Order: sequence, then structure tokens, then C-alpha cells
Amino acid sequence: MNMKTTLSRWALSTGCILLALSGQAQGLDDVMLYGRMDPLGTARSTGLGGAMTALGADLGAIGINPAGLGMYRSSDMSFTLGLGAGGARTAFAGESTVTAAPHLIVGQIGGAITTPMNSPHFKRGTFAFAYRPLKDLHQRTEWTGEQDGESLTQQLALQADGTAYDSLWSQNPFDADLAWYTYLIDTVPGTIDQYDPAFAGDRVRQRLRRDRSGRMGETSIAFGTTYEDVLHIGMAIGLTSVEMERTDVYTEQKVSGPSPLDRLTFNDRLQVSGSGGFWSFGLILQPDNAPIRLGWSYRSGSVFSIDDFYSVDATSDFSDGTGFEWNSPDSYIRYRIRTPRQQRLGFSWTLAKAALLTLDYGRSDFRTATFTSNDLYGTDVDRIQSELDSAFAVEQQFRGGLEFRIQDTWRFRMGGGWRSAAADPQTDFNGAIDGTLIEDGSGIVHWALGGEYRAEEWYAGATYRHTSTDARRRLYALSPEVATGRTGLGLLMMSIGARF
Repeated sequence: MNMKTTLSRWALSTGCILLALSGQAQGLDDVMLYGRMDPLGTARSTGLGGAMTALGADLGAIGINPAGLGMYRSSDMSFTLGLGAGGARTAFAGESTVTAAPHLIVGQIGGAITTPMNSPHFKRGTFAFAYRPLKDLHQRTEWTGEQDGESLTQQLALQADGTAYDSLWSQNPFDADLAWYTYLIDTVPGTIDQYDPAFAGDRVRQRLRRDRSGRMGETSIAFGTTYEDVLHIGMAIGLTSVEMERTDVYTEQKVSGPSPLDRLTFNDRLQVSGSGGFWSFGLILQPDNAPIRLGWSYRSGSVFSIDDFYSVDATSDFSDGTGFEWNSPDSYIRYRIRTPRQQRLGFSWTLAKAALLTLDYGRSDFRTATFTSNDLYGTDVDRIQSELDSAFAVEQQFRGGLEFRIQDTWRFRMGGGWRSAAADPQTDFNGAIDGTLIEDGSGIVHWALGGEYRAEEWYAGATYRHTSTDARRRLYALSPEVATGRTGLGLLMMSIGARF
């Protein structure tokens, strides 16, 4: 089947205008999900809130400012493991739900080799390699509640209206066609293209559960050096990758009403894999005998080539014991997104080797993100790009951290930060804000606490980090109720390393 005519998940099919709120958001959600990063590093860089632009001699600084490699005076190897739980606290139709899904992730892995240089001004150089997660995609979210006289089947009937039942497979293969074959909609007697919903005046319990797993990561090589121990310089190149699986299960269970339908279920499955590349460059200025440092870093955007596999199945159960099931065709599409460039400014202040204060400011213009695909018509690509241009915004980041040192062996840290929204709220057909948000596009708050023991030749530390963001959506496009909540991710990052 030609995906240029059947990819209704991207709101490209001719019959999906009534699904535009969800269909358009889906395309925006995908670009935002892979374009917006929340990098993790070592226990130290995580514990300082990621504010490492003006700091160095830590493998967690490679992806933030490679100039930090110029501060190394010895070689370093480290490994970080994370134990996390991604979940949410949500509310829908007067009911609240709390969910969480535990998981393990591999954090920062890397090494730095420092060698002397035959130069009177550049005395040493450090080569480094590292892998680090750019985004932990594990999450479980659920909304559930009861509504009177509202149902997804009503939306499906309106979507199908005007299309003959034997043409639904080509016009709406991922939604209305499934509803037709599972008797969630049926033709009005005497017609072949007008439809009645299975749930009309019934009271139903609606539930949407999302289970997502996967990660974005980068593998990089970098080099840093220092000029007269005053100006540290570094650059890095690397490959980025993404692997993600997501399953959305939407159900409606009849509570009361005349319909013979008892229950319906839609299973929406998405698998994504992709890769890209980037480069970065940075500087750190450390005036002679001064306790302060100033840092700046630039990171290019990544061009991700994404392979997208998608399918839906629907089931229905009736009060007479009958049940029906139907599957959509398997959808495959390849597209490319370019993520925005990032720039950071950093400041750090060492207080007599007893404490350290670090502050960062970052900026990314998501309006420069681009979308292209040879699998779609040019007009559809232009429409999606136009939606990105109008919905996305400039993200600003503020990060900070404090480190206290006790007897040169113990360090205790706290840090955190705030990121502004990277996308504006969604609007309806009339341009009015409808209460929903592009997923992963709203403001983000994070905080961290940690400690570390540092001996002469080895070190070990742990940091707990928590991130939360606002989440507001409709369970389906024409639902009158906006589901609200906050999604969160808690991670315990544990690092061990050696210096030689």
C-alpha cells in the first residue's frame, strides 16, 4: 500500500480533518521528542545540575563543553550506571492516577588520556572518548475517568461520514476502517457512507495508558588542550542515535447505557530507530590566580535520519458474548529532522577550595528545526514544516550547582535548573488555545543531590536527579475533557572511576 496516501498518523489522509488536533500534534510531538535533549553524564556533572560549561577535568563535561578536557593533568576512566523510574501524576474527568515504571540505563562511559605536548605554550593535551545518554525515554503514563455521552466512536463516525464503507480501508486505515470492521461504527440504514457510533448516550469509563521505553545517546571523541593554563580549548565530534518503542492502549468500558457494546480497545504501536551526527567547540577562560572561570560552548544541530514503524489494532466486546478484532496495515516511513544549534555561557567560582559555585545559561531556537521526507508528498512536508515554524519557540536554560569539599576526599553537591517551553500551546481551528500541549515541549524543572568519595587514584559517587514537566492532552481529538498532569523521571546515577 502506498504510504503517501495512507499515512493518517501524520494527518495526511483525506478523511482525517476531524482528527487534526491529534494528527498535527503527533507530527510535532515526534520532532520535539527527538530534537529536545536532556543529557546525563557522570554523578558529578549530574549532581551539579549539568552546569559544566565553565568546569572541566570530568568526563561529564565532554558533551557540555569539550574545553573542560584542557583542565586534565592526569588520565581518567569512569563508568556510570543509572536506576530510574519514569512515571506521572495525572488527572482526568475528576479522577487522579499515579504511575511509575522502573528501569536500568547505562550512563556515561568513557576515558581521557592526557599526554605532554612539545610546545612552550601548550604543555599538555587530552584525547577522550565517551558515550552518554542524551535522553532517557522510559515512561509510563495513564489517564482514566468516566464521561457521559462522550465516546471515541462518535469521532470515528464523524470521520467516516461521506466515505463509502468499502473505501474506508484506503482513506482511514488506522482508525475509521478498524472501527467499521469491529462494529464500533455502522452505516445508517439505507446509506453506504453515513455512520452511527456504537456508544452514543452511554456513560463510559475511558482510559489511555502509554508505555514508552528507549533512549537517545551519543558516542563522541574529543580533544582538549590549554594555553598557558589560562585559556582552555576543546572540540568534539560524534554520532547520535535513538531507539524507542511506544504503546498506547486506549479503552472504553460501558458503565451504563443502552448500547450492546461493552468494551472497545485500540492498541497503537510505534517503533523508532535513527542516527545522526554533530560537532561541538568550546572555550574556558581562567585568569591567572583568579578563583573564577568563564566558559562558552557551541554545539551544532544533529541531522537525524529516522525509521518509523507504526500499526494499530482494534477489538470490541459485546454483551451477547461476541467480539471482533481488526488490524491496520503496517506503516513504514523514513524522515529526517535537523535539531537546533545550542550555545552555552558558564561561570564558576571556587571558594578557597572549600566550595564551588557554577552557573550556566543556554539557548536553543527550536524554530530552526527542519523536517524532510522523500516518502511524503512535497505539499505534506511543507505543511508539517509550516506547523513546526509556527508552533516551536526559543528555549532558554538556566542551570546551577554547589559543591562542598571536606578534607579533600568528600564532596557533596546540589544542583538544578529550569528550561523554558520549547513550543507554544496547541490551538484549535479558530486559533484559540485549546488547553493541550505538544508532548515534551513544555517547561522542565530538575534538581539533584549527590556525594562522592575521591581518593588519590580512584573515586566513587552517587547522585539522585528528578525531572518533571507539565502534560496536558485530550485522550482523543474531539474529547471535551482535557487530561492534565505532570510527568516525571527519577534517576539514581552511580559512578566509579580511576585516575592515573
